[in-house]
Amino acid sequence: MKKIISVLMCVAACAAMSGCSSETQTDTQNSIPEPAEAVTGEASAENTEAETDEAAETENTDGAVSEAATTSAASNELAISGGTAVVYFSATGNTADIAEKVANILNADKFEIIPEEPYTPDDLNYNDDNCRANLEMNDDSARPAISGDMTALTEYETVFIGYPIWWGTAPRIIDTFFESYDMSGKTVYTFCTSGGNGIGQSIDDLTSLCPDVTISDGRRFNAGATEDDVRQWMDGLDS
Repeated sequence: MKKIISVLMCVAACAAMSGCSSETQTDTQNSIPEPAEAVTGEASAENTEAETDEAAETENTDGAVSEAATTSAASNELAISGGTAVVYFSATGNTADIAEKVANILNADKFEIIPEEPYTPDDLNYNDDNCRANLEMNDDSARPAISGDMTALTEYETVFIGYPIWWGTAPRIIDTFFESYDMSGKTVYTFCTSGGNGIGQSIDDLTSLCPDVTISDGRRFNAGATEDDVRQWMDGLDS
């Protein structure tokens, strides 16, 4: 009997030990961390996104550099062709329009002669004997002041000068310009806008005012002259 009891106790003990071993193995399996691939995969996604952002930033940076280089190249091209300047005075916009066309054809720099006291419509009312324009043109000594500084013109070898015709000649502010800035030694061309009067008298008057300046024959344009009209004149100029 004792032997039977001993055998039963041994069997029970073995069964208990087997259960503990199985539970321990199960706990061990449950405590294993997640595979490293999952973590690596997440990190890889973050790195890919970062690389994509970096690539996009690099692309944008390259684009900015390329654009800056293009702008610089264009500026250098203008600087190379900077031997020609277009100077103009325009009270109503007609001469400004021609000056714009001349500058576009030549790829030249523009300088506007701006009076310190702008002209108003009343100033240009030629039917009024006492309007500003009439008073200035009847006074040979009148010299309307010019706003700003154009000493940069000393750097140019060729200068185109445009103006409207007032009382058959150039406005007095053009006299101010010629007396303020030395045009001697430069190639000077003139152009004007007028409904009827030619440019010849204005050239004679300016040559008398500044005998050291050689002014080539100019051209009169009607308001609304086309770029082809301007180009035709310029094609006939001495190069």
